[in-house]
Amino acid sequence: MSSPTRFLSGMAVMACAMAALAGTAFAAPSSSTVSGAAQAVILTPLQIAPIDPLSFGQLTRPTAAGTVVMSPAGAITATGGVLTSTAIAQTVPRGPGTFAVVGDAGRAFSIDLPTVAILRQGSRNMRLSAFRSNWAPGAVFSPTRTFALSVGATLNVGANQTTGTYTGTYAVTVTYQ
Repeated sequence: MSSPTRFLSGMAVMACAMAALAGTAFAAPSSSTVSGAAQAVILTPLQIAPIDPLSFGQLTRPTAAGTVVMSPAGAITATGGVLTSTAIAQTVPRGPGTFAVVGDAGRAFSIDLPTVAILRQGSRNMRLSAFRSNWAPGAVFSPTRTFALSVGATLNVGANQTTGTYTGTYAVTVTYQ
């Protein structure tokens, strides 16, 4: 075999070998495995316990409808025919509803209050509305894991509301954020 023929023959063998290697070197793998991370965080269960009831105290029977507003700080105001004079001896303390709320220190939480609740005395009733609290968006549990919640509302009193003691309940929900 002459030298140029040997050279061309060697080049052909080399080209075939490179083509074979190139096919296997650049082939996509048929599978691939990677490990993913996983975690779980267990939080202290939220707890809420009532301390003091939301109490509007004793009112005189109005001749005209009105409202009594109890702020979360305990300030009380009246509108319409309702009198809440401090001259009325109070045998039941007036004040906002208070609750002890417990959760994980530094963890954000929210408080949900109802829009309406009903106080009843027999077949008679009065409506509670405009619930509000001392909670503010972005609040977090203190290092002691507690929050002292105060709740106020508006009591809607009808004209010539029947005398008696009106009672009821309302729901307060606490949720981790």
